Amino acid sequence: MFELKDLPSYDTLAAFGAAYGNPDVDGLHAWLAWASATGEMLAAFEANLARHAGLSQSQFFVLLLLKRNPAGLSVGALAQGVTVTSQTMTRIVDRMEAARLCRREADPQDRRAWLIRLTPEGDALLGQALPAHYAWVAELMRQFSTEERRVLVGLMQKLRTAGLASS
Repeated sequence: MFELKDLPSYDTLAAFGAAYGNPDVDGLHAWLAWASATGEMLAAFEANLARHAGLSQSQFFVLLLLKRNPAGLSVGALAQGVTVTSQTMTRIVDRMEAARLCRREADPQDRRAWLIRLTPEGDALLGQALPAHYAWVAELMRQFSTEERRVLVGLMQKLRTAGLASS
């Protein structure tokens, strides 16, 4: 999460750039605006999930992954899909299993392994969360024209391709 609320002015960035050797003040200015907006968007996303379904972002994504994979997924596959460690995912699954949103079942291919599957309760909660999520995204994206959306997607793909988003 991006934590800086009091963004510096362009003049402040330019002064700091001159004092501390920033060769790209325009780039820093754009990055700050982007990071701040992204932080606000992610906080609103989390708040919307909590308000309408009582879910965290990670729990929501686990439910989505399990819905897309009805045969079940390992804890490792879920961890990779949500980009957390296996230990963190184990804790998430433990809490979700206690809430009866998912269940562990023995993997028929490997008796030492477990598969995580969506329960009817988890499916119902996802069915409650998705309409509110879709409405929230539609309202957010209403701010952008079709062309602006195309440009935004292209820019994010360019960043992902460059490998900078995960550096």
